[in-house]
Amino acid sequence: MTSTDTGRSARPTLPQLAALIAISATGSFAGAATALGCTQSAVSQRVASLERGLGVLLVHRSRQQRRVSLTEAGDTLVAAAEQVGGILSVALSQVETIRKGLNATVRIGLFTSASERVIPPMMAALRRQPVDYRIELVELDQQAEVSRLVRNGDIDLAFVKLPIADPALLTAELLTDPFVLLLPAGAAPVSLGRLAGLPLIGLRGQRDPMEIWAASVGAELNWVLEMETNHAVEAMVAAGLGCGAVPRLTLGGRTPGVRRISLAGIVPARTVGIAWRRYHPRLAFIRGVIEIIQRVCARSAEILPPVDREGVAR
Repeated sequence: MTSTDTGRSARPTLPQLAALIAISATGSFAGAATALGCTQSAVSQRVASLERGLGVLLVHRSRQQRRVSLTEAGDTLVAAAEQVGGILSVALSQVETIRKGLNATVRIGLFTSASERVIPPMMAALRRQPVDYRIELVELDQQAEVSRLVRNGDIDLAFVKLPIADPALLTAELLTDPFVLLLPAGAAPVSLGRLAGLPLIGLRGQRDPMEIWAASVGAELNWVLEMETNHAVEAMVAAGLGCGAVPRLTLGGRTPGVRRISLAGIVPARTVGIAWRRYHPRLAFIRGVIEIIQRVCARSAEILPPVDREGVAR
């Protein structure tokens, strides 16, 4: 039997896959039979039928050795079957939850600025729905960590900075988040030509769009401080220690002595999106939450904090 046989289109059945997984786990047909609570001949028949259907050997058999091993094709199929089994197990658990009339929790990962500007209107919108959504919020720092948690199913959705390169995830754009220049209240007006020479205070991990703009005009930015929170950035600006350059969505309440100038159309804006697993076991339920978040974020004028002026002088 070879994998070059044609006309093979039979799909594996769950009993066949269970037999192959058990052989992989126990290393023998006898061990698989014990694990599955059936006869050894039943295990052999299931695997043989699966091999005929697929047209490829899945198990290395040897009369001299009691233990058996899987072929490359067998290992590949087991790896996929275990993933399917995990998804099916979660889905069955959710079906049981629905049958009992309980409401599943949706776990949402988010960064601080989303928690302050997007989550309150999102929660209000969810409460107006006929479905009693139960939301668990998980505040996270690193985008790489967010992607891993969504991919592994530790959280259901996550606010992310787009684009992200992960084939296991699907994403949707929510809004664009332009950069804002923060100036001390008494500072002279800033022209585009002077922007690169300002002593800048930024947020940790949020400097890339400013650097992209600077590279496009052949300038080098003068970063003097890097802070963990926007509140700290604005406090430094108010104290006259420099000028802030931060994404608009990160802005909180007004800080006395600080002016906010939008850099939309000058510095590349961040694209904020939502990410979820491509094969989420509760995809229809999750999509309901995603659609509500999209409707909330479509009103970006209400979501983005106010600024004092749009743009700097050319």
